[in-house]
Amino acid sequence: MRKELIRLVERGRKVFLIGIGGIGMSAIARILASRGLEISGSDAKKSRMIDKLEAEGIQVAVGHDGSFATRPDWIIVSSAISKTNPDFRRAEELGIPIYHRAEVLSFLTNQVISLAITGAHGKTTSSALTSFLMTQAGLRPSCAVGGEILNFGSNVVIGDPHLFVAEVDESDRSQLYFFPDFALITNVDAEHLDVYKDLSDIKGSFKSFIDQVKTTGRVVYCFDDPHLKEIALEAPAGTASYGLNPAADFSAKEVTFNGFSSAYVLFEKGERIDEVRLGIPGVHNVLNSLGVIALLRSFGLPYRQFLKYLPDFRGAGRRLEVKLNRKDLLVIDDYAHHPTEVNATLKAIRELGKRTTVVFQPHRFSRTVHLAGEFSKAFQSADRVLLTDIYSAGEDNPNQVNVSLIYDAVKRNGHPNVQMIKRNEIIDFLVAHRESEETVAFLGAGDIGEIADEFASRF
Repeated sequence: MRKELIRLVERGRKVFLIGIGGIGMSAIARILASRGLEISGSDAKKSRMIDKLEAEGIQVAVGHDGSFATRPDWIIVSSAISKTNPDFRRAEELGIPIYHRAEVLSFLTNQVISLAITGAHGKTTSSALTSFLMTQAGLRPSCAVGGEILNFGSNVVIGDPHLFVAEVDESDRSQLYFFPDFALITNVDAEHLDVYKDLSDIKGSFKSFIDQVKTTGRVVYCFDDPHLKEIALEAPAGTASYGLNPAADFSAKEVTFNGFSSAYVLFEKGERIDEVRLGIPGVHNVLNSLGVIALLRSFGLPYRQFLKYLPDFRGAGRRLEVKLNRKDLLVIDDYAHHPTEVNATLKAIRELGKRTTVVFQPHRFSRTVHLAGEFSKAFQSADRVLLTDIYSAGEDNPNQVNVSLIYDAVKRNGHPNVQMIKRNEIIDFLVAHRESEETVAFLGAGDIGEIADEFASRF
């Protein structure tokens, strides 16, 4: 496969991406385009990302009808693309080579110096922060991130092809394609149980990834995560730990929050280093920043070269992203879709001090079934909870699963103000029931961000 990809990258100039508007697929498209390949693709519907790609000269067909404007030399797909997709079927009929997104990204990273960032939660913010700090430090890495780096307005950084920062998706075992020099693993959680059998299977997959990190490099892991700590300590490569626990190699003390800012005192192996300031809120982002600091120090970057830029980091798209900030109304859009993420995000928002309404769009029927019980406690930091229709993400729903599973769980746990609401009724309801000094947070991995944008535009 590697020899075929080398030949295709060197000689196969025409590449077609099915589902090119996806955040991971668009990153691959942009990077390959920057390296001189002729990129085109298709996507199910028009989006802001499609508009951006077209503005960059990438041709995109809206809809999948099995026709290609010009015959591509090879095709890239993600796990979201079914083999029944008309473009996929047509490519098979024509005998065009088809590669998974992770195969292509790993091909670009495995043959150069690479930093791979993965984990159940926090990997996008951590990848964006790593990309930002290394760029500000003058290293010019190439970067592919699963969300927009808000400072740069893009999910990629086009830089030195011999130094690569990559967010690595674990949802479909894609991390097993990668053999990085340095790896940051944020945490392990019971997630993507439509792919993994159970938590033990997830841990085994991460253990295999850890074993693939080059022995000359280092595995950076969260000391506070018992599942991760257990498997990381067996790494063939060296390790570095981080966490709020002072026993970690890199730790934080005297953590404080002030609006959207955070601060803490950084320690390395018990030695006080400096006071760190962040422009993003939440304990989870303190941990994310500690992980990135540990990664960059493991890479060999001196503190003086990057620590001063931490307050300037604006975050990643749809990660506590502010859509409107007025004295009487704060609108936040966030990708949180797992109970752990929802809980962490709402706790961070609660620190801002305003009454909080959360609009949550569950993601996938399978996740709703597996995690409904855990969602029961995820919304405790919100004053009002609005649960809207499940975003299918292409899943079938033979058992007629609906949002009432989560609603019933939250109600049973005693939340006093939770209700179900249709997607097309959300904005009118919020406008009619506005509170003074309110934060409205839109959470979910589907298309709830579109509602956040529309609601914010009303004011």
